[in-house]
Amino acid sequence: MTVAEINSTDNLIKNNGERKIHTLLFDLDNTLYPKSCGLAAQVSNRITQYMSIILNLPMEEVDKVRNHYYKTYGLTLKGLMMNHEVNIDKYLDYVHGGLDLKSHLKPDARLHACLKSVKSGVKKVIFSNADIGHCKRVTRELEIDDCFDAWLDYLEMMDFSKPHPVAYQMAMKKADTTDASGCVFFDDVVENLVEAKKAGMYTVLVGATSNDPHVDYCIDEIHEFVNIFPELIDQSKTTITTPDTNTTN
Repeated sequence: MTVAEINSTDNLIKNNGERKIHTLLFDLDNTLYPKSCGLAAQVSNRITQYMSIILNLPMEEVDKVRNHYYKTYGLTLKGLMMNHEVNIDKYLDYVHGGLDLKSHLKPDARLHACLKSVKSGVKKVIFSNADIGHCKRVTRELEIDDCFDAWLDYLEMMDFSKPHPVAYQMAMKKADTTDASGCVFFDDVVENLVEAKKAGMYTVLVGATSNDPHVDYCIDEIHEFVNIFPELIDQSKTTITTPDTNTTN
């Protein structure tokens, strides 16, 4: 088991007293599976191909436009919609619908066990800037689609997708709560965690490290959440071990 690092000047439990967590919010891509699997690269390639066709640009020139749209609008798709009236369904069907998931993903029995070990009453929500179809296909491929209580995707958030502050309020509404202090958000993008922390949530960066003060924890892989939050695990449901994690204060 890899080590989960706490990124804060003081232990959060000492600062805030006993944690009363009731909601786990999970990003999807590069969070519930590792970036190293190569799926993100395939998505990126399909976006480039689509833009090359729509904009009639050589593929080597597309990245400049993509980066501009991402920085300006937060999402490449939004830039395409604003400037080229791109149809959302056609874009998503090409970029996500045509992915070869089986070449990159496989059933993750360990993650399934981790998610199922969470105590009843703690809600688990997919909170992704991808569309619901992609979310469902990925979780089915990982064989964890039966582990979540609710789903919040791009088609529902639209202009309020992460990291827009409204997105985090929408996520809490999905979980039927107004108590941000009892929510944990897992994502692979620091900028998304910044707004979650501002909203009052615990934040966990997956697959990377960061010294950003808005990031409470950094873990190598999503399975390690059972080590950070052992109080959420029903030991009668699982044989998962939860060794002590090293911390840096």
